[in-house]
Amino acid sequence: MAGFLAFMTLITFVQVVLRYGFNTGMIWSLEATVYAFSWLVLIGMCYGVRTGGHIAANLLVTRFSGRRRMWIGLAATVLCLVYAVMLLFGSVAFLERLIKLGNNARDLPVPRWSLTIILPIGFSLLTFRIAETALQVFRGERLGPASDEAALEHEVEMIDAPHIDTSDGGPSAS
Repeated sequence: MAGFLAFMTLITFVQVVLRYGFNTGMIWSLEATVYAFSWLVLIGMCYGVRTGGHIAANLLVTRFSGRRRMWIGLAATVLCLVYAVMLLFGSVAFLERLIKLGNNARDLPVPRWSLTIILPIGFSLLTFRIAETALQVFRGERLGPASDEAALEHEVEMIDAPHIDTSDGGPSAS
C-alpha cells in the first residue's frame, strides 16, 4: 500500500512540475494514478478487515452479551461475506469481458485487463478475510467485521492508567 501511495505521489508531483513549470506533461499520468489508487484501495480494504480497522456502528452489538452478541456479529459478518462474494463474481465477469475485448488502456500501452485484475484479486482476498473474521466471531475472538471501539477504548485507558506501586503504597506514573 505504501508503494502505491508513493508511486501516486511521485507521479502527481512530477506531472504538476512538468505542467506548470515546463508547459508539458505525461499523458499517461492520470490513468496510472487512477489504477494505482484502485490497487491501493482494494488491498487496503482487505488489510482493514484483517486488522479490524473499518468503522463500525456497533451500538446494537454492545447492548447484548454472550451468544446474542456473537450471533449479531456473525449475521453482520455473513452479510459482508455475501456482498464480497457478489462483488467477486461481478469482477470476474467484468475481467472476462475485458480479456475478450482485448483492448488496451487509454493512455498506457498495456492490456486493460492487466490493470483491472486487482478486482478479482482484491475481492478474493476480501472474501477470505471476511470468512476468517466470521470464524473469529464464531469463536468469540471478535465482535464482527469491524473493530470493537469500546474494547479499544478500554485498552487505551488501561495503558494510560497509572500503575500501582506496592512498595510504598501509592500510585506512581511509571
